[in-house]
Amino acid sequence: MSKDSKIKPKILFKYRDDSTRTEDLIKNRQVWLSSPSQLNDPLECRIGEIPLDWEAKNIRILEQGQLMGMVAPLLNGMSPKQLFSLSERETKQWLKRFKKLNHERKVKAMRALYSEHGVELSRPEKIFKDMRKRISSVGIFSLSETCSNELMWAHYGANHQGIAFGFNTEDDCKLSDPRHCLPVIYAREKPSFNNGFKNEIVIMSPHTGMPNIQRVSFEDDTFRAAISTKTPAWEYEKEWRYVEEKYGLFDFPGNLVQVVFGMRMSRERKLHYKNLIDSFIESDVEYLQIIESKSLDGLDAKILNSI
Repeated sequence: MSKDSKIKPKILFKYRDDSTRTEDLIKNRQVWLSSPSQLNDPLECRIGEIPLDWEAKNIRILEQGQLMGMVAPLLNGMSPKQLFSLSERETKQWLKRFKKLNHERKVKAMRALYSEHGVELSRPEKIFKDMRKRISSVGIFSLSETCSNELMWAHYGANHQGIAFGFNTEDDCKLSDPRHCLPVIYAREKPSFNNGFKNEIVIMSPHTGMPNIQRVSFEDDTFRAAISTKTPAWEYEKEWRYVEEKYGLFDFPGNLVQVVFGMRMSRERKLHYKNLIDSFIESDVEYLQIIESKSLDGLDAKILNSI
């Protein structure tokens, strides 16, 4: 199933242990988005090898875009008819020499002219290096479609003594935004660039002295696939991801609407968490208890009318 055809559940769940850090999550109404290196799968957030000829071709296309951005107005007779501080006569002479150069020397001449006037152009050859660096800095908060998976409770819910938080995905929130909420695709192949990529330019303030940055967009399909693809071994997790461009602490990505207690959590701890939620959470919260299914083939979640 493709990402575009996958239906997002109304609630996504985060499994947690019973700990002070989990209590702080409630008190601060914030969640920690991990960097890829902090995730439990060492194969996370990888892309396939980029063919050198494909990379060279796209670098050339980006350089040609820079060249045309500089000379196209002059060649089309648009005003002003001069480059930077050059007079019209000097500009014509510069263009005459420029037209005779091959691509590499045109790029060099363009960079030199900009540099002489205090402007450093972005370098397309750095795009792919920058992309790998940015992937390593992305923030990821893993969630699941289900609150009743046995392995998830064993691995992430402190062997059934923990808790799961259900966040609403339907409000005007990060989990309702496809830019920030991605379904995980389970595949054996790493994502790779096949048909170009979405490019963006970050415009830096002239006062910083920093060059504008040209890079692969956070919206690029391959970039996004790199941060949301896992091997089929993890498919049981039914994972979705709340993502930001940088890892760190962020506000809840959606309203907390359900709290699910593990089978082995004591009544005392359940009451403790209910009191915390009553004190710090403004949204209406429904409480559920994990129980053994009637068919004895797994787990179910039962609504609690009282604790």
